[in-house]
Amino acid sequence: MTSDPSVVSRHAEVRAVLADPRFTVDPVPRPPFAPTVAWLRGAVGRFAEGPAHAGRRAAGEAVLAGLDPAELRAEAYRLASRESGPLPCPVELIPVLVLAVALGVPAGDWPRAVEAVAAIAPAYLPGPGSGGAGDGAGDGAGDAATREAADAGVALLSRLLGDPPPERLAVLAGLLAQACGATAGLVRGALAAAGAAHPAPGRSPAGTVEELLVATLRDDPPVRALRRRAPGGQSVVLDIAAANRDPEAPGDPGLGPPGEHGHLTFGAGPRACPAPRVALALAAGTVEGVLR
Repeated sequence: MTSDPSVVSRHAEVRAVLADPRFTVDPVPRPPFAPTVAWLRGAVGRFAEGPAHAGRRAAGEAVLAGLDPAELRAEAYRLASRESGPLPCPVELIPVLVLAVALGVPAGDWPRAVEAVAAIAPAYLPGPGSGGAGDGAGDGAGDAATREAADAGVALLSRLLGDPPPERLAVLAGLLAQACGATAGLVRGALAAAGAAHPAPGRSPAGTVEELLVATLRDDPPVRALRRRAPGGQSVVLDIAAANRDPEAPGDPGLGPPGEHGHLTFGAGPRACPAPRVALALAAGTVEGVLR
């Protein structure tokens, strides 16, 4: 019998768990290479531990270092503001489009790239069956039709990226799946907050786009929980949404490095989100373009 997971919801305690390397994710086995979502989940750093995680994270950071957040923001703004015509895709997927082209998808192929990533994301990211956790192995989306669509998406995305070596494909596909999950969720939440008639109790309406995004990350995080395995083997759910609302959380969220602001939506410690600047640039350009 599997015991119910322990839930941690105080800001300081959640941050302490995130900083403690003894609390691990459940690694996903890596099958032999094939353009499938099962292979992808087993090949990315997100669902790995130890040296495999460190190496894959470093590979992702190297790719991210070659991106210019200012250019990404400007392109997202251009598309979202309709300067060049109608919206090319649902507004929350503009970050996926912009990132796909920046990572090497030919500009004329962006519709198929967005379609591919949108098919991959539901099976790549842990779903409701994993407790709503946005990290840890989870089970992904379990039905056969979703997995089949995701497998076709991985194969199509690989072709659009020029069939890169498997290690690079895993990095690029993982970044795009994340943009289709958390970054798209941030855009949706920020636009919903901007359109709300009344701010949350005790909160004043955000002024700049940056303030709006920080308020959304804090009050309506796209990643609401993370899952870890305690040293003794017990499953631990970190309630990010509750930790962000903790009265003892730091008061000024800011836009500093992960874990150094009032919210924990980007995580903290050795597994903190490696791409907050890129995610915020894509989201800011999109939201700014819509609200201009």
